[in-house]
Amino acid sequence: MNKRTDYNNNSSYWESYQRFFPSEIQLKENNLPNEEWWDWHSYNIHLDRLPAANSPLKIVLVHGAGGNGRLFAPYGKMLQMQGYEMLAPDLPPYGLSKLGPLSKPIRYEDWVQLLVDLVESEYARDGKPIVLLGASIGGMLAYHVAARSLHVQGLIATTFVDTSDAAMRLQLAPNKYIAVYGKWLMDTFPILLDSIRLPVSKVSRMELIANHPELAQLIMHDPRAAATLVPLKLLRSFLNMKPEVQPENFTSCPVLLVHPEADPMTPYPFSESFYNRLACPKKLVMLEGAGHFPIEQPGLEQLRDAVLQFLTSLASTISE
Repeated sequence: MNKRTDYNNNSSYWESYQRFFPSEIQLKENNLPNEEWWDWHSYNIHLDRLPAANSPLKIVLVHGAGGNGRLFAPYGKMLQMQGYEMLAPDLPPYGLSKLGPLSKPIRYEDWVQLLVDLVESEYARDGKPIVLLGASIGGMLAYHVAARSLHVQGLIATTFVDTSDAAMRLQLAPNKYIAVYGKWLMDTFPILLDSIRLPVSKVSRMELIANHPELAQLIMHDPRAAATLVPLKLLRSFLNMKPEVQPENFTSCPVLLVHPEADPMTPYPFSESFYNRLACPKKLVMLEGAGHFPIEQPGLEQLRDAVLQFLTSLASTISE
């Protein structure tokens, strides 16, 4: 690994999450993801890859704010066991991705373009159709990527967090003062505030990220997840992002929304309007009893079944 920190040998915090998943998809010494590094502009991006030689599709897992690729790798393991390849990048500054010495504070737009370029790179690698699986705010991030990339053949999301909606911004923020006045300050004084770094827990209701209190605390204190210091420039540009393609005009690929039923962080009504406006073929599956980070049954099993059905249908359509 050229003396770089990696998850498999040097960073063990992720192991604390495994006991919250069913034993068959837990990451263990004999089934760890392959770790890779991909240079993108002035960034060194860490990738977890769970390969499957005969996979008809490749799933790129897009984490949200307060996450990283390894945090969601058990979901990738669940798909790998069914013959699908999964790739999970760490979006900087999260996880193990590194910023170069000349890197400017990253913007949300950079996340979008990074993922578009990663899709291009992966498609050039082996020509496999790409499916994006976005968790939390990664759902809307994946939507932005799918709207821009020609190689995304399917989109799966757990939520659609549209921050162009003021009600959504209020829902995400810890209180209305941060939602309204915090955004005003960032928009008014970007030169002064953009480079300030804070953990996402200071500007969001991160305690609601999981319905299991111990899991929520683990994520909130993870130095490579929710405890990562994030530049306010990333937050400001995230809050100001508007879809390049409105959902009424989105026909790029089919969409599966697998929304947790018991999600206090981003309840379904906040995704419902955006989902209903989508013009593409789409399907909604509510995950019974599952929180924002869906580990509960029967929701987790419903997540697996819905995603596998979607992938099977998609692979069949593409091969025709």
